[in-house]
Amino acid sequence: MTERHDDPALLTGAYALDALSDAERREVEAALAEFPELRAEADSLSETARALAYAVEPIEPPASLKASLMAAIQTTPQVAPDTGRAAQSVPATVQEAPIASVTDVTSGGGSASAAARRRWFQRPAAMLGAAAAVGVVFLGVGLGAGGAIFGQDSGPGTSASQAASGLDQIYAAADFKRSTSPVTGGGSATVVWSDQLGKSAVILDGVAAAPKDKTYELWYIGSEESGGTIESAGLMNDVDGGVRSAVLSGAKSAGATVGITVEPAGGSKQPTTTPIVAVPTA
Repeated sequence: MTERHDDPALLTGAYALDALSDAERREVEAALAEFPELRAEADSLSETARALAYAVEPIEPPASLKASLMAAIQTTPQVAPDTGRAAQSVPATVQEAPIASVTDVTSGGGSASAAARRRWFQRPAAMLGAAAAVGVVFLGVGLGAGGAIFGQDSGPGTSASQAASGLDQIYAAADFKRSTSPVTGGGSATVVWSDQLGKSAVILDGVAAAPKDKTYELWYIGSEESGGTIESAGLMNDVDGGVRSAVLSGAKSAGATVGITVEPAGGSKQPTTTPIVAVPTA
């Protein structure tokens, strides 16, 4: 039997990892529809979880991982379900987990993100470790678009679910590659791409928001062999100092460079400033 939570905000981290029961998910989604700040928090956690998966080189988990996880599940004591009688005592082997410190939580992308991180780190450390282990397994193997919500702006007519699906396709491609470069002004840009698919995506980490009345615009800069053409590949309007990602619009040519410039709100037909980062994909 699933117990109803008085504060759905405490479940946003588990929601981001798709680690809730159906009843808990309905409860959280009802709260997200009612409170925009909570929605922003869930969006931030979901995107951070997905971006972490895409920003590292994929690895093949050892064959023993599944066996060890299943063995741990079999030997971990479980609390008996509530059958309406008086609450049953917790087995003596189950100890209350310590509370993780929040004194080092200093980075973030606004008040909603800061609140999310505080709630996340205030949860029992044992529960966080289990959730992280499950998240690594499922995120590393390959993420589905259904469980995550993105704050991306990849161009006109591109929905969040479409952008997430594009990232999934790139990550799953046989020729998946990645490259990370520092961004002028601070932060980093990780570009992931597949030449077979002709697609790429950028993940910004620690990049400050664009100046007032400005936006970040993405560009495909063709190689010399292809004529060196420069084509707009969408906008990133929601960069806020945290982790943000976007799938570039248009087709990526082999060897193209992915560049980002600061442009007037609404974007430009051609770059009007020097790129803050240019990541080759050759």
